[in-house]
Parts: sequence; C-alpha cells; structure tokens
Amino acid sequence: MTFVIRAENRADLLARVVLLFHRLNVEIDTLYMVRRRSSETMRMSVTVEAKPDQAARIAAHLYKVVQVTSVKTERCAKKVLLEALDDSLKASR
Repeated sequence: MTFVIRAENRADLLARVVLLFHRLNVEIDTLYMVRRRSSETMRMSVTVEAKPDQAARIAAHLYKVVQVTSVKTERCAKKVLLEALDDSLKASR
C-alpha cells in the first residue's frame, strides 16, 4: 500500500512522518519526497505492507500530523512513483 501525502513544506515533516510509522510499528519499504523550489507544499509517497483496515488506520493517524493537508492511498506504487517523477520533470522545465 502506498500513501501519497501532501503537506506544508516544514523542516520537521519528514521526521514526524517517519516517527509516526515507527510508533505504529509499521516498516517503511520505500519513501520518496518531492519539493518544488519556492513552493510551500511538498509531496511524499510512503510504501508499506498493510491490509486495507490497517491502511485506513494509518491514514487517520497521518491526518493528525499538523502539516499534512491530504492523504491518498494507492495499491500500485509504480504509478505513484512515475507521477512523482513527472512532477519533478515538469517543475524543472
């Protein structure tokens, strides 16, 4: 399961998200973060092994992180990573 997280661009966001997964005892398989220059938002994709009911619980906890504005769950991590690469390529042009 992959969580696509949109959040405010704050220095402690990565630490808070990783700490949340640690507290929930969920191992992170991959973590990818994209931040555009001069943007106040960033996007993270976090891939973990989780059942649908566990994924809903994780998403609910992610919304409690102060800077998080939206959380979307995807089953296909490859699609999410390609979207992230497309965003970074568009930003660099």
